[in-house]
Amino acid sequence: MFEPKRLHPISAVINFVKGLKDAILPILAVIFLNGGFRSGSIEWIPLMVTAGFLLLLLIGGIVRWLRFTYRMEEGELRIEYGLFFRKKRYIPIERIQSLDYSEGIFHRPFQLVKVSVETAGSSGDQKAEAELTAITREEADQLEALIYEHKGGTGVQIEEGEEATEFTPAEPKRTKVFEMKMKEIVLMAVTSGGAGVVLSGVVVFFSQFMDVLPIGRIYGQVVDWIQVGVLIIAFSVLIILVIAYGISILLTILRYANFQVNIMEDDLILTRGWLEKKQTTIPLNRIQGIRIDENLIRQPIGYASVTIISAGGSALKGDEHQLRVLPLIKKSQIGNVLHHILSDYEMAESLVRPPRRSMIRYMIRQSWLFWLAVIPISYFFYPFGLLSLIVALLATGLGWLCYKDAGFNITDKQLTLQTRTFIKQTYLMKKHRIQAASLMQTVLQQRVQLGGVRVSLKSGVGGAVATCMYLNQEDAERVLVWYK
Repeated sequence: MFEPKRLHPISAVINFVKGLKDAILPILAVIFLNGGFRSGSIEWIPLMVTAGFLLLLLIGGIVRWLRFTYRMEEGELRIEYGLFFRKKRYIPIERIQSLDYSEGIFHRPFQLVKVSVETAGSSGDQKAEAELTAITREEADQLEALIYEHKGGTGVQIEEGEEATEFTPAEPKRTKVFEMKMKEIVLMAVTSGGAGVVLSGVVVFFSQFMDVLPIGRIYGQVVDWIQVGVLIIAFSVLIILVIAYGISILLTILRYANFQVNIMEDDLILTRGWLEKKQTTIPLNRIQGIRIDENLIRQPIGYASVTIISAGGSALKGDEHQLRVLPLIKKSQIGNVLHHILSDYEMAESLVRPPRRSMIRYMIRQSWLFWLAVIPISYFFYPFGLLSLIVALLATGLGWLCYKDAGFNITDKQLTLQTRTFIKQTYLMKKHRIQAASLMQTVLQQRVQLGGVRVSLKSGVGGAVATCMYLNQEDAERVLVWYK
């Protein structure tokens, strides 16, 4: 690691594929706008230009591989690269927060990994501080071990005149704290939002099927043919929805296969993936809070998912700085697993609930728009428009659930805030991690001594916000006093 090293030659192919992916739309436009692969000298000129462009992409990928080197020197990770201009990037080891691994289809046959270097200054709006496109797993482990050794103050010391030798320190021990079995991964995929899509598709199918039932011969054969055509369209839509749902289940299984959560010193390490293996490292000191989610399908069967709210990092970019650390787990087991991951977080045994006079407000808040829509829909689409009453009643029932699930709990250093829209969410927040807390109160709420609490955590640019509505005013003020 103390001598300049090159990436694996497959990185040249990966660079070429990246460039091809960015240029695929212009290439297809050139091909199809010129009549495809017709014969003739005039039509082939754009295709030859395209072939030349692809050749340049390949040559560029090879040159980038040849000019890219990395090494460890004087407490820094030093990277030199550049196609036309030589660039140097020196990253002090003290700033390196984590190394995230991933294995794509080009990496696995050669036992390689892509390493993303996360630093203290990384944010979700940026890429990783540096990327090593393709190196061997042994080199990645050696690099990670050297970083841990240096941070621990036991780095390699080389005296003047002494020859530098290759050094491979022992990697810190990993402790597995959670693992998802395949049946749990399948259950997670089945109980995700895709289930709602299939149910709605079934409703549409049967509603169209009812339209095809014999309703008299007033309209003649033409009307019957139109009805059958509608049935065929509805059946086709249903088939498409089922296929899409099956694909979403398959993608979820591929994404979360072999899911494990490990602890290594002060880092939380998540590994997952079947075709593309990924390892994400989150420093424990960047975790700002925890959110527990229970949707309407998982809650009755006692399952939930646990999400960590992080201060940032490009690894969390796609999740808006929030990463599911426990994608599916029995709610009764959350406290035990969290104790091994973050021992200072506790599950609240009881909550301070909103007063009974708040129930009607929760129900109106969730359903008033639907009740306003019932009158015109029922009038203009009578009698089928009366079915909108069912939707309004369901929205009212959801408001009642929001009332039943709302509440908070305060300990010496932790605030637990529970709320619901469609998904029941429970936030666990430490006092020193909370960025702001405020009281939400309208004039009407003030007259009946009700108020809401709004709490913000640091999470990227916008932050993560937890709210609890229609509490007793003195309870809401108690949260603010605790925070002060």
